[in-house]
Amino acid sequence: MAEYRAYTVGIEGHFVGYQPLVCADDAEAITEAKRLVDGHDIELWSGPRLVIRLSKSDAVLARPLSLASYPVATGRPRPGHQRPRARKVEKRG
Repeated sequence: MAEYRAYTVGIEGHFVGYQPLVCADDAEAITEAKRLVDGHDIELWSGPRLVIRLSKSDAVLARPLSLASYPVATGRPRPGHQRPRARKVEKRG
């Protein structure tokens, strides 16, 4: 198992945080780092070695979603499965 760090790259190109990862190999570390891309670029490092830079455009949500994963990925109900809105009750008086 190798140790990696997935650094979040801020607007001006500086690191603004990191997530430590322990993975079997580069491929597994890249898969884990892709899950961290959320509006910011991610640089994955193994010690002094840059493994990959993931652009925010590589985010998982930037790809088409299957309907089965839509509620999990977006936190919203699937299209056509929204709950009906409550009806307004008018007072008679």
